[in-house]
Amino acid sequence: MAPKRKKKTGKLTKMTDEERAIFLEQQRVAEEELKTKKMALLTQYLQDKLNHEEKFTKLNKAKLTYYWRTIMRETKSKELKRTIEILSQTFERIMDRKESIIKTLVADLSEADEQHLMALRSHLQNVDILIGR
Repeated sequence: MAPKRKKKTGKLTKMTDEERAIFLEQQRVAEEELKTKKMALLTQYLQDKLNHEEKFTKLNKAKLTYYWRTIMRETKSKELKRTIEILSQTFERIMDRKESIIKTLVADLSEADEQHLMALRSHLQNVDILIGR
């Protein structure tokens, strides 16, 4: 069996009712102050943590924006290169077609010139025949 404990006589038992009330009020006030200090300390800790997180959030957002813009630039660059290649090929096709048309028109003009000269010669011969030379 465990030995019997001595009955403790505490501070409260030796105090009068008025002293006890004052003591309990002081204890309550001290506990309230301690609780307030703890809350203030916790609030300050959480505020510091929030500020820290906001700072790193801003930094990470800047990094992400930088990398995202880099990716977008590369993508846009590839897209523009493809567009330029397509436009270059289209331009070459159109130029070839126009050169072909120009060659055809030059040949037609040359043939028309020959026909004109032939018709002029024939006309002059006919005029000479009519005049009687």
